Amino acid sequence: MYPQAQIQLCIVHMVHNSLKYYKAITTDLKQVYRSSTEDEAFLELERFG
Repeated sequence: MYPQAQIQLCIVHMVHNSLKYYKAITTDLKQVYRSSTEDEAFLELERFG
C-alpha cells in the first residue's frame, strides 16, 4: 500500500538502530534528573522536549 515506507520489522535491528541516539538523549536527560529542585527539573524537561 505504501511502497516507499521504511518499516523496521526485526526488533533486534530496531533496538540496535535506536541505540545510536542513546548517548545524545541520555546526556540531555541528565540535566532533568540532576536538577536540584522540581521546578528546575520541569524547566529542563521542557527544554529537552
